[in-house]
Amino acid sequence: MTALYRLGTGASFRTCRALCHISTSEVRLFFDTFLQAMHEMRDELIFMPTNITELGKVSKYYEESGLPGCCGSMDVLHVKWSSCPTGDHNRAKGKGGYPSLAFQCITDFNRRILAVYGPQFGTRNDKEIVKDDPNVHLVRTGWYKDVLWNYYTAEGRVEQDRGAYLICDNGYLRWPTSICPYAGCENASLEGFFSTNLESVRKDVECTFGILKKRWQVLNDGLAYRDINKCERIFNACCCLNNMMLDQMERNTVRVGRGAPIGTDGIWLDGSTVATEATDIMSSLQFAKRRSLLAKHLLVLRKKGPIDVSI
Repeated sequence: MTALYRLGTGASFRTCRALCHISTSEVRLFFDTFLQAMHEMRDELIFMPTNITELGKVSKYYEESGLPGCCGSMDVLHVKWSSCPTGDHNRAKGKGGYPSLAFQCITDFNRRILAVYGPQFGTRNDKEIVKDDPNVHLVRTGWYKDVLWNYYTAEGRVEQDRGAYLICDNGYLRWPTSICPYAGCENASLEGFFSTNLESVRKDVECTFGILKKRWQVLNDGLAYRDINKCERIFNACCCLNNMMLDQMERNTVRVGRGAPIGTDGIWLDGSTVATEATDIMSSLQFAKRRSLLAKHLLVLRKKGPIDVSI
């Protein structure tokens, strides 16, 4: 309980001693033991779908929202590093103006954390981190690239495309496995309608970050450890506990909107609108083709309804 209290409130070990009547040194030692145990069992609680059945359970929610073939949302969370060593200060000081550690997370529609990559120093941006993320590499080159999914063409025909993908903001590379909204388009256009819907769906990863920081105050206050490995274990423990609590929650099919549940709710979230160019021209062309395909599919889906796979 002292370990959970420490994570949840950010309280000092001395405060825990007064509450549980256990010496500060023993509380500190147990906290380290707790973090190590959670770190060792992280693969049992934080994992990407390992087969087509598990992937289907994740992707069905995205398919219902007009994003067939999507297997998760990804973004980078920056956590303040309060006790950053002086030697690492310059390479850890990110856009927030203070030292931070970056963790790239992939979440599903129900805000379950599927993968965590990090920590990385706060000066690294999303485009640099995604190149090294083994979880994204798995989606690009592993068995995910052979997954088939159905979509509507502009004429209303049902066709198939190959390869699962992740949705993200405009800070990522233009890869066919990282679909982001259009930048600078009119809301009333086809591209604007698609972008609004994608941002509405992608808010789940942003909400997950908010839940982590509000539920585990130790993340919101800043990581007060010089050892970067201990900072990593703290973040992993918080993610594992988040998934453990989700497993105990009752699930429903209501899509939560802003203020009230709205089935076709589309909410634009603030974010970068600066377009970036991929270094790989072929990937950029495939990205543009897939994003256009999904935009047309969404328009037809709203008119004709879900695809009947039994036909």
